[in-house]
Amino acid sequence: MRVVSGQAARRWALVGAGTAILCLLPALVAALPVPASALTAAQLRARILKSADVPYQGYAESDVDLDLPALPDLGNVTALLDGTTDQYAWYRSAGQWRADVLTTAGEDDTYLTSRGTYTWNYTSDLMTRIEGTQPVRLPRAADLLPPALATRLLSFAGRADRISRLPSRRVAGIDAAGLRLVPASQATTIGAVDIWADPVNGLPVQVNLYGRRAGGPLLVSRFLDVSLSMPSVADVTPDPAPDVGFTVTGLADVSGVLGGFGPPLPGRLAGFGQVASPAGLADIAAYGDGFARFVVLPLPERTGTEAMTTASAAGASIKIQGGTAVLVTTPLLTVLLASPLGGPVYLLTGAVTAKLLYAAATQLLAVG
Repeated sequence: MRVVSGQAARRWALVGAGTAILCLLPALVAALPVPASALTAAQLRARILKSADVPYQGYAESDVDLDLPALPDLGNVTALLDGTTDQYAWYRSAGQWRADVLTTAGEDDTYLTSRGTYTWNYTSDLMTRIEGTQPVRLPRAADLLPPALATRLLSFAGRADRISRLPSRRVAGIDAAGLRLVPASQATTIGAVDIWADPVNGLPVQVNLYGRRAGGPLLVSRFLDVSLSMPSVADVTPDPAPDVGFTVTGLADVSGVLGGFGPPLPGRLAGFGQVASPAGLADIAAYGDGFARFVVLPLPERTGTEAMTTASAAGASIKIQGGTAVLVTTPLLTVLLASPLGGPVYLLTGAVTAKLLYAAATQLLAVG
């Protein structure tokens, strides 16, 4: 039987203590106080809005709980807005980036380059180049990355909305300064938007979105790991292996698909003026101001019928003058489908109250 000497025992004790300290180091660093930032709320907001030129690469996670029904022809949007999305991102500029979404089957990658948008699907092992511009599109996972989400939300803010500073917190190793935005309009379901960003360059690293009802955030998007180093060109350039399938597709004519199913939409609805829409999308309209903004679009007959049926199972049929309507409410998004007797189906949706959409739908059916 070998007896360990006292000196050897002390050496092993030191090794064990050192290993324990190394294991605990990340937790100890995270527990250290975060220095406060001297930036005012207005200064921090300005830096965040100017952060589009800040390069980064990192790993982000978004948790969204909107409890949306699975409406037809919306692809993976429902899953994106109800669940957890993990993705790696490499960002050189607003026109050159890559985002890889981790899925149960592998990953789905999106590249934005000077030659267009590319997507790669692990399951089908197919890379697709999408030609054309996108005047309007469905949400994609990259929209939930903290920098993209924070700047988009801040861009909606109106002059009457209130901004204030929040205590700093450490996010993915960055001592981030906090900003709170509270919408002034009572017509929106958004109660507050909290953003933490690098105080030096304004890069957002975490976004919390709250509804007006009491409770925790309905959406949390944050980096778990992030570096402010510039990704290489190779990181953001599609380079499929020789055995990967490749195809080219054009964007669908959204105006042709969604337009022409009803009379022209009015210039004002529920007291709000129409917001300018992208060229070629005259049959789709947005109304409102700031966060109190909603969209109206006419649906093709088949899609409209399916949407009404699906919404009826997830929401409630309501009485409305001049037609039929189905209302689906969530803590954040509200969806109302309305149809005049013998007419098209209109979809109205936004982060607004049911009262506002009902008033808009009533006026819309009266006009139709």
